Amino acid sequence: MGRLLAAEVLVSFAVFALQEVPRGHGVVTLGYVVAVAVALPFLLSLARQDAPPPQTAARRVVGVVLAAFVLGQLGFGILRIVKPKIIDIGETTFAAVQALAHGVNPYALALDPLAGGGDFHGYKYLPMMMAAYAPFVLMFGIRGIVVANVILQGATAAAVGALAARGGAALAGLAAAAFYLSLPFPAFQVLARGVNDLVPVLPLLVALLLVERRPFWSGVLVGLSIAAKLMPGLAALPCLVPAPGGRWRYAVGVLVGLAPILPFAAAAADPFFGNIVLFNAVRPIDDTSWLLGMPVAVVMVARAAAVVALVALAAVVWMRPPDLGERCAAVALAVLLVFAVGPDMHHNYYLWFIPFMTALAGRAAVPAFQPGGGQRMEGAR
Repeated sequence: MGRLLAAEVLVSFAVFALQEVPRGHGVVTLGYVVAVAVALPFLLSLARQDAPPPQTAARRVVGVVLAAFVLGQLGFGILRIVKPKIIDIGETTFAAVQALAHGVNPYALALDPLAGGGDFHGYKYLPMMMAAYAPFVLMFGIRGIVVANVILQGATAAAVGALAARGGAALAGLAAAAFYLSLPFPAFQVLARGVNDLVPVLPLLVALLLVERRPFWSGVLVGLSIAAKLMPGLAALPCLVPAPGGRWRYAVGVLVGLAPILPFAAAAADPFFGNIVLFNAVRPIDDTSWLLGMPVAVVMVARAAAVVALVALAAVVWMRPPDLGERCAAVALAVLLVFAVGPDMHHNYYLWFIPFMTALAGRAAVPAFQPGGGQRMEGAR
């Protein structure tokens, strides 16, 4: 139990420290991001340690705690459904779904007044984002954003638990799901503010579970993630490349997952390209990023270093396909690299790596028991 409590405290502290950084202190955020990145190999090493089988009492306690967190988040979700307070992220998706239902292309419609100048007032997310929310928005109106997010939050916790338990102890999965649901920050972002970042994250979590056994479907899920929002799917894409025998199926799957983009890009090519590609390419650095006010040379060097690190990470995955825990850490690291040098470090982007971090924490808190002290086996091999 001591190891479980220590993991819970450390995960909670890491997320709390990140969420409390005010705007204008991007250097502090960068420091915390570096600390999380440094912690990833440490979590992997803990997960590989030999450990005695978990006691029945520990399973019972963690199960009760997890049930309490599930009920607490469900109650909070119902409260936010009754009294929704959706920020612009959810509001633009609501407007896009409504526009599409009336036969209007949301990328050619001025529904994002908070965007920068020029022609960047259309919808900023990709078609699968609308597809994820459309059934709920059409049934429940703006409350549908929160209804969908309640489901996404529960599914994400389940996927985090499945990742932690794969190839190890069932208690690791329960612990990881409990770690995730114990954090007020994701619940506030998803249920109170209506952010949409779990839509691209959830397929990546499931893709990790399928990558070696079902590479085509893993690729489809990665493609669908990118077809909802460019990040974090693009960062995770090379980290999920399977062993040589499944690579062509993975690539075909990614292309299939990206297919929903084509009708919208073809129907209004200029607005689509402007709102999805150009908007992100020319997006100015804001006061959440440590790059604000830095000389151009510093910005270029930082981003070049991140690209080199990403290429090196992709090369390692390509040359030596990692096990499940290593892939999970690789995805988290790739996301952190992109996040660290982006034009902004907004709070909702933390959802890109928190689920992967909590899955690793669950595996570290409850290492797989190997009779005779042998090395743990990975279910993803």
